[in-house]
Amino acid sequence: MRALIALIVVKAIIWAIALGSGTSGGVLAPLLIMGGALGAIESTFLPGGDRALWPLVGMAAALGGTMRSPLTSVIFALELTHDINTLPALLIASTVAHGFTVLVMKRSILTEKVARRGYHISREYSVDPLERLSVGEVMATELVTVPASTPIRELTTRYFSGRGGRRHPGYPVVDKAGKLAGVITRSDFLDHWTDALLSGDEVGTGPIIAYDLIARPVVTAYPGESCRAAAERMAGAGVKRLPVVAPDDPGRLLGIVSVGDLLRARQRQLDEESRRERFYGLRQTAPSPPAD
Repeated sequence: MRALIALIVVKAIIWAIALGSGTSGGVLAPLLIMGGALGAIESTFLPGGDRALWPLVGMAAALGGTMRSPLTSVIFALELTHDINTLPALLIASTVAHGFTVLVMKRSILTEKVARRGYHISREYSVDPLERLSVGEVMATELVTVPASTPIRELTTRYFSGRGGRRHPGYPVVDKAGKLAGVITRSDFLDHWTDALLSGDEVGTGPIIAYDLIARPVVTAYPGESCRAAAERMAGAGVKRLPVVAPDDPGRLLGIVSVGDLLRARQRQLDEESRRERFYGLRQTAPSPPAD
């Protein structure tokens, strides 16, 4: 008993020092040694009739819980012994160990070091909702476009002023043929307004048209690509709206997709899950308030 306890303590100290030094690897063997020693201690007072059973169960539980891989630990133990009679005990021990570590540990020992380097580790194994929907399914098709030749005074009163009745943060700019020429955002308009005030010019005068306020090359999306691709393009370009154009004609405007449209893709999945829970009777209703 003393030898087993000393083995666990000394091995744990050496293992902690080795992992704390920043090295990688050396996880499997220490887990098996400490789990087997712990199981050997437990075999002195646990039933089973076979003193070799609990060291095997301890090895599987330590491996399955710490590495968050219960089925892998069970298969590993069966490969060592080829004793199918130990399967129930291995399954129970590995599942309980996995559930315990999920409650007390934020991450597994395999992903903790990666997370500490600043990389987000997700424990979900579901498909990204943005991958399930295409841009064409969530884009807005009722568009408000701005002709490229619109004077700045008309642009102010009809599109960016509260009296114009429109509150969009940006508008696609089209030429005489209806082809997409760019996008004017509220920030582009305010930048021009600020520059005019600082230079002493009267805002709204001069030969400034909508086309002159296009500040950057247009970034577009296609209706057939995933919402995730559109979200990544928004993040890379630093914009919140993308014009959706035809793949065979990049100038033909089909719609526009915004951050709000992409968030509605996530909301659609939540609504589907909610309806599924109500169908199966799993959704819990909130308790009604007590009567006065």
